[in-house]
Amino acid sequence: MNRRPLLLPLGAILLIGWAVSGCKTTESNYRQAYEAAVSQRQEGSGVDSTIYARIRNRATNSSLVVGVDSLPLRTESIGATKDGGMTIDSLGRYNVVVGQFKQIFNARQMKQRLIDSGYAGAFILHTREPLYYVCTATSDDPQSIFEAWKRVKADKSVVLRDPLPFILRPAHKAR
Repeated sequence: MNRRPLLLPLGAILLIGWAVSGCKTTESNYRQAYEAAVSQRQEGSGVDSTIYARIRNRATNSSLVVGVDSLPLRTESIGATKDGGMTIDSLGRYNVVVGQFKQIFNARQMKQRLIDSGYAGAFILHTREPLYYVCTATSDDPQSIFEAWKRVKADKSVVLRDPLPFILRPAHKAR
């Protein structure tokens, strides 16, 4: 009886078994990858050191004082979003931001919900990242923007997540 034809399949099975068992991911491999990612984040490398982080860091946070009240104010370079309902020329010095999104379609949906809820002047602005801001009002007058901010803050139909609402001042209007 010839055993040679039997050895070939048996050898192939052993070789495949050895290759599969040698490629296993272990808990120590996962731990090493996790620790490397944590180390990169702490050192400032990785995603947070990208151009997006630098753009975000250029935004300055302060306060807009109106009478005895202080509103959160962010000064940032922004642009008017195409079909967003606002042009850069008609944009006021102060804008009430009630939503911020990474995806334009989410910003458009919120803008439409705001219009349906009585905020006819709702519009969308964007940063260079891009991050899309949905706004309910724009004005050069701090008192009128404070009234618009109070209105949206008290409106239970508008779902706001921290840090919203805030006042956005375009960087080109901050001078």
